[in-house]
Amino acid sequence: MQDLQAKARAAATKASRSPHNVSGNIKTIPRSIVSRKEKPTAAVFRPGLQASGRRGRLKSDAKRAAILQGAKVVFLASGFGGANMDEVAARAGVSKMTVYRHFGSKEDLFAGVITELGNMIVAEDLERIFAERPEEALRRFARKMIDIVFDPETIELHRIVVAECHRFPKLGQFFYASGPQVCIDVLARYLKRNRSNPRFRIIDPVRTAEEFLELLRGYAHLRVLLHVGQALSPREAEARIEGAVRHVLHAAR
Repeated sequence: MQDLQAKARAAATKASRSPHNVSGNIKTIPRSIVSRKEKPTAAVFRPGLQASGRRGRLKSDAKRAAILQGAKVVFLASGFGGANMDEVAARAGVSKMTVYRHFGSKEDLFAGVITELGNMIVAEDLERIFAERPEEALRRFARKMIDIVFDPETIELHRIVVAECHRFPKLGQFFYASGPQVCIDVLARYLKRNRSNPRFRIIDPVRTAEEFLELLRGYAHLRVLLHVGQALSPREAEARIEGAVRHVLHAAR
């Protein structure tokens, strides 16, 4: 699972290296946004200092999580253009300086929120899901995708990106790399591993993954985005899941 999470972080990093960032300057996302791991350093074993260091890291991680949660609330309420770092700091219960210590700009902060969305997709339970029998694995993965894609917060973030990506193209790149592209990549990887399994209908793992995911979303997702339709009912969701599974698997004999 660590390699899947690394792939998600790499996708976000790749998106950040476009020639133009959201503010018009050459810039990459700080590693703090796409990875929380630090390089190990040699140190003398000192229990008191190590305990203090752990407490410091936990406190820093807790502040970062609070900032991201506060930022998500502000972005959802005000959009990208209307959001400001003062309000984010107030929502998170930290100083504005602390916000900037974790995220250097509003663009970086929005990228952090989107990266958290990608982390939901490659959560630890994905490995257990793909260890199931093919029918059950695909059904469970499909339910997870429907829950994420049709979640009201995901829908609102999607609307923000669509509304702002003309002025800030980087937002679209962040969103696609950390969301849809991660979904495609993790499913394509699973399909590629099962390419020789006669139960699967796979010619091109990437194309099959894209088709599977599109069968789950369909026009229902567009209607929700445009406020002209409601979220899927449980019955509609199950029908889409079964259709997607049939598209990928031959019927069991």
